Order: sequence, then C-alpha cells, then structure tokens
Amino acid sequence: MKFCYSFFTDPVWEKKQNRLCLFYLTMLFIVVLIGWGIFLNWGGIPFDFHDWAEVNAPRLAFMKDAVTKGQLPLHMPDSSALRGVTDRYMALPDIILSPQVLLLRWMPVGTFVLVHTWLMIGLGYWGLLRLKKRFSLSLLSFTWIVLLYFFNGHMLSHYAVGHVTWGGAFLLSWFAELVFALIDGDRGAAWETKMAFLLFFIFLQGSFHQFVWCVIFLGFTAISNWKLLLPILRSGIAAGLLSAVRVIPPAMQMGAFDDDFLGGYRTPIQILNAFIRIIHPEDSLNQAKTGAVLGWWEFDIYTGIAGLLLIGLSLAAWLLVRKRKFGFPSLICPVAVLGLFSIRNVYTVMRFFRIPLFSGERVSSRFLLLPFIFILIAGIAALQTFLSEKEYGKWGNGLLTVGIIPTCFELWKHLNVWKVTEAVKGFPYTYTDLSIKVVANHPDQPYTIGLTAGAAITVLTAAFLILRYRKACHLKPKT
Repeated sequence: MKFCYSFFTDPVWEKKQNRLCLFYLTMLFIVVLIGWGIFLNWGGIPFDFHDWAEVNAPRLAFMKDAVTKGQLPLHMPDSSALRGVTDRYMALPDIILSPQVLLLRWMPVGTFVLVHTWLMIGLGYWGLLRLKKRFSLSLLSFTWIVLLYFFNGHMLSHYAVGHVTWGGAFLLSWFAELVFALIDGDRGAAWETKMAFLLFFIFLQGSFHQFVWCVIFLGFTAISNWKLLLPILRSGIAAGLLSAVRVIPPAMQMGAFDDDFLGGYRTPIQILNAFIRIIHPEDSLNQAKTGAVLGWWEFDIYTGIAGLLLIGLSLAAWLLVRKRKFGFPSLICPVAVLGLFSIRNVYTVMRFFRIPLFSGERVSSRFLLLPFIFILIAGIAALQTFLSEKEYGKWGNGLLTVGIIPTCFELWKHLNVWKVTEAVKGFPYTYTDLSIKVVANHPDQPYTIGLTAGAAITVLTAAFLILRYRKACHLKPKT
C-alpha cells in the first residue's frame, strides 16, 4: 500500500521507478486511444446527420478525391459543403489542410477521421508529458489532467455532431507549455518561432476558432504583463504571416460569411449544468431542457461532479499558492477575460471593432475551453504543491485517488451517450452522397493569384523564422 501511495503521489519517488512509470504512462495513453476509438466507432461513423453530412464528411471526401487524383483541392462541385458561400474550397478558414490529409489516398473517410484524431491526441499527450516534467506532476495529478483534458464534454459533444476540425484543440497542451515557458522567462527568437509555428499548425487542422482563442489569450496575457508584449507581438505577427496561405483566400470572400452573433452561456445555472449534467443528443435542441437556443454541444463541458469539485479546489489552490511558475498572476487576466467572454453578450465588446479575425466567433460559449485547460493544468499543479506542504496532504491525496473512480464512471457514461452511433439517433436524417464530392477546378484568376501570393508569403516567412531560430539556438550559451 505504501509503495502504491508513494508511486502515484510522490514525483521524486516515482523517478526511482522509471520503467514502471513509463509502463503506466503508456497504458494511460492507450486507454485514451481506446476511449476515442469506441467514441468514433473505430472509424465506422454514420455520416448522415448534422455537420457530418452537411460540412465535414463532404469536405474530406473532396480532399480524398484530390489527393487520389494528385490534383490541387481548389474548387468543389458546388457550395453546399462550404456554407453556401462559394465553390472555392480554400476560401473557408475551417478546413483540414495539414500533411496527414495525404493519408486519405489509402483510407476511407471514416478511418481517416479516427487516425487524424489519434494523431492529434498523440501530439496533445506529448504536450501534457512536457507539462508533467515542467511542474514535476505526480502520476495522480497527471491522471486527473489526462482524463479531463481528453474526455471533457466540450471535446466529445463537438466531435459527436461532426466538428472534426476540433482536433486542433488537442494541441492546446503545447500552447499552454509555451505560455508557461514565456512567463518563466523564455522570451527569445526561439520561443517566438515555436509559438508562430504552433499557431499555424493549429490553423492547418481547420481549427480556426482555436487559433483565434489563442491569439486573444496571448493579447490579454501581454496586457497583464507588459514585459511579455514584444515577444507576444512578434510571434503574433509571425503567425499571421505564416498563415497567409490560409488567411488570404477567406479574406477574398469577406462579407459573404454569416457572422451574426449567437451569444454564450445565459445563466450561472446553465454553466453549472454544463459541467455536471448529461443531456442526451435527442434533447440537445430542446430549449425547454437545455435552457438554450443553440444546440447543447455549444455549452457542454461535462466533467462530472467529482471533476467539477477538483476544478474548484484547483482554482482555489492556484489563487492561494501564488507562484509565478504556475502562471500567477500573469494568467489571471486572460483566464478571467476569456471566461467572461463565454457569458451572454460580453464578447460583443471585441466584435465592436469589426476585425474579421474576431468577428468569426459567433458562439462565445466556446471560449470557456481555454480557461478550463489552464485552470486544469496550473490549478492541479498548484493543488499538488499545496497538499505537499500540509500535514493533511496524505488525506487530500487519498481523496483525490478515490475521486478518480466516480469520475471515470461519469466520463464513461457521457462518452457512451454522445458517441457517434448514439448521437446519430438524436438528429434528423440528412442524405449525403460522398461519391459526388470530386475536384471541379476551373479558371479563377483572382482566387489563384490570392492563393499564390499567400503561399509565397507563408514560404518566405517560414524560411526567415527557421533561419532566425537556428541563429538563436546557435547563439544560446551552452550549459
């Protein structure tokens, strides 16, 4: 018993058992992959409902045709899968254009969705391992973070209705790692390059919304700590230039997109329910049960009761411990602001300036995911430190260990309710014929010029940043 307690709660003692620790971390990762495999029915996704049918399955089928034929994915046969705006495929900011789309040449669309998601999960898990090392997290603390990071209601319910472009949200662990590194004093050209490429890579996953959240978060981080202004500003400009190939085509359609603001959480009770209440897909559009005009997936961030209690304790510990390495106080402003932006019409303050990048955020409840992730990571790290300094720390760790059991049951129940084979039953049947989503390129000079200019800016910026990064690493003193 003492061995188990020390192994799971003492990071120093854990290092003495490297092989056993590696085995545990590997098994934990496999559990996450299996969980998402079950959720996505191992790639056997029913595509005939909601955004699977209307948006992402047709887009991926089109990409499959393009990579199979070796053609550029420039124009779709019609605008039906592009929000009715245009037939220019790259004119939409939320399409997957990262290198793994080449796998579509050999995979059905459903299998690709599973593999793509697993790849994003793998990268996200790697980022969490970096954070584990940064904060010397115990296996107990790390397990809590992994469970709530990968299986919270926000990620599952969005994926369930077809938002496969939410895969980039798994990369937010790397965003958190870079933000904590920045606060800890890493403010050179190397950091700026890493952040710029990370934001660009998130954008390439079709995760336009997550890209915007990160930019806003960085902006308010700079406001809270002016010493961080220049590295954040330079990395933001670099990320924008790197993303030129993705920004210019949508900019050419400016004014054609529907940008009516739809709001965020309406009441404190709705926020509480988002964490502890499971609303079935068939009830997700029932305003009488959800208390919302929008679908429940726009509010769901389910953690279960034990998970919510842990988040509350973690937030309290973060505010009490007050250590810079946990992002205190630099992160108070961005965490609080994005949390406020998720409520009702508060975000209209940002939309007042009519900046296209920010006007694209129509559903502000989504903002809550980023503060949730930072509180989850920094808060649990602070809670671990807090308990280690108290006489009742053993009792606290014991309760945290026991709390994992009901949390696993609650998260599993939510996963089973929202897995794609169940979610499809809660929505009207929407016919979609993926076989007709083929490349239909045609002469379109303005679009071609815009894409070419964007690609040139992206390539030149990437070359400059890589050279700057290598120079920075070369000049960095060796320890």
